[in-house]
Amino acid sequence: MIRLTEREFAEIVKYMSDVYGINLDKKKVLIECRMTKLLEKLGLNSYEKYLELLHRDKTGDLAGEMVNCLTTNYTYFYREPDHFRKLQEIILPELLERGQYRGLDIWSAGCSTGEECYTLAMVLEECRRPDSNLGNVRILATDISGAALAKAQKGEYPAKEMEGLPPEWQMKYCRKINDRSFRVAEELKYHIRFQKKNLLEPPAPSEKFDLILCRNVMIYFDKSVRQRLIRILESVLNSGGYLLTGHAELLTSAETVLEQVFPAVYRKELKKDK
Repeated sequence: MIRLTEREFAEIVKYMSDVYGINLDKKKVLIECRMTKLLEKLGLNSYEKYLELLHRDKTGDLAGEMVNCLTTNYTYFYREPDHFRKLQEIILPELLERGQYRGLDIWSAGCSTGEECYTLAMVLEECRRPDSNLGNVRILATDISGAALAKAQKGEYPAKEMEGLPPEWQMKYCRKINDRSFRVAEELKYHIRFQKKNLLEPPAPSEKFDLILCRNVMIYFDKSVRQRLIRILESVLNSGGYLLTGHAELLTSAETVLEQVFPAVYRKELKKDK
């Protein structure tokens, strides 16, 4: 294992906090355990040399690889099933009805390797009606890790990940490659646009969403950064839009102006037309 000096540890903690809002100030052993393989892959034997490369890298790929390495990045299909049941039975039918003439914009924030946004695409297909126009539904799937996004765009997963999906969905939306792996149906990709994005970057004025899934992301943030992210999410949510967080990331009334309507599901007040 390649050991961190106190100076190197402090520099990594500051970088991750300043750029990504991720708090690692008590994670020295975790950094050493997870980063050693990354340094060895790059042919480096010290964090000092790694930090030199990091600060010279203008692509952001090295930083994204470090974030991917230091955060759990654990996800799977149909994670937190109650969310997807609420989406299918209540939230999406309401949003589709309200947005039938202008379309629907959805953001999967911190999409990791794509399981969440593909599950969401499956739910949308299940909501399809003869008079609905899912062609106007747009899903923006973002993550800071280029490696995670590359896997998401490919849409291929170990066969065991299929097990969490309802059996009929496995038949409809999963294409077996061999006994060990499968790929998602190509039609699921039609609505999804993948993009590399830091959640704490100021949003573009044109970015507005009817539904945001930002689940199991805030667990890495301290209180001030969490509040900053909540403000950003509120600002890009359309009137009457919904925000879903992880069940371990419940928002208090002191933290958000959004109304909690179900566990870990929040709604922005719907402005009435005058």
